[in-house]
Amino acid sequence: MIIRILRHGETEYNRDWRFLGWKDLPLTEEGRRQLFASAEHPKTVYVTGLQRTRQTAEILYPGAEYIPIPELKEMNFGSFEGRTWAEMQKDPKFTAWIASDRYNVCPGGEGRREFSERICKALLQLVKQNAEEGRQEITIVAHGGTIMAAMERFCTDIPGDYMGWRFGNGEGYLLEASLEGEEMHWHVIRRLSYLKNAGRVHLYYGEGRGKTSIAMGTALRALEQGADVTVVQFCKKEGSGETRQLEKLGASVFYGKNTPGFVSAMSAEEKEQLKTEQTKLLEYVAYERQSPMNCPGRLLVLDEVCAALEQKVLEEELLWKVILRKPSNTEIILTGRHPAEWLKEAADYVTELKEVRHPYRDGLAARKGIEF
Repeated sequence: MIIRILRHGETEYNRDWRFLGWKDLPLTEEGRRQLFASAEHPKTVYVTGLQRTRQTAEILYPGAEYIPIPELKEMNFGSFEGRTWAEMQKDPKFTAWIASDRYNVCPGGEGRREFSERICKALLQLVKQNAEEGRQEITIVAHGGTIMAAMERFCTDIPGDYMGWRFGNGEGYLLEASLEGEEMHWHVIRRLSYLKNAGRVHLYYGEGRGKTSIAMGTALRALEQGADVTVVQFCKKEGSGETRQLEKLGASVFYGKNTPGFVSAMSAEEKEQLKTEQTKLLEYVAYERQSPMNCPGRLLVLDEVCAALEQKVLEEELLWKVILRKPSNTEIILTGRHPAEWLKEAADYVTELKEVRHPYRDGLAARKGIEF
């Protein structure tokens, strides 16, 4: 079964970074403007009974039947609702709740264990019911915590890690669900976003020339608009002409290897060393390197990342996390000749470049200023 599960749009409390929980706030006007209608037209959309999920569903899926499932409501934060993290730094009940990894019960509310049990029981029942009735797809508009609890329990791609599934308003996941008795497993197909200005994932692949050129042209455009641009060239050593110019304009550029020759000609030991180095590099640019506070967004170019996976010189699970758990304001470009099938599924833009004619076939070598 295919599941689309999404978080509602922005409310006043989301905008102000206040704990929202069971408070029944509407979307802000800006929250409404940020969303756009989906090309999908499900007949039924499940919401939670709180108006922000119904209002979001009406924008994303106009004309559907909206069925409330109150058991899918956000965690009840009790007395924490309406307050910001900063306001509660000296509240011993709040600090104890955080220290318990949210398992303590919020005063007047729920703890993570009770909340997750409620959510997962309701979702299992909902999926089983729809499967028994012969439906192949269901669409749900719920809350951030609801989806985090469900992903922690049901996502078998990357088990665990409740807080690692955080994402923005209007975003969510396209999933493939399988049932085995009372057990349910989710496989993530693609990150979904119905925010007009949220970052997307691009894939440019194939035998045709121009994959890196497209990526670098987009990087140039992003720099002009003030974005923080990071380029990683996997399986390549320093020397590309376009990257030098991008660095002069403010991009940060990193190279996957520092030795000449093709990765395919490396020994097993050399490949293992390169895998370690390139995996550390991806971890650094994705999680440790900080963008300037005033930049409107981030562009991360992962040039020849498909080759890195094909040659087994990059940790695939890490790339999966980088792509499917990316921040809302991050755009990611992937290039390479032969992408893994899951990359084709995960990308929002997918372009295959086919070679029709190339001077290389006539014996012409790569030319400075054109190919490099």
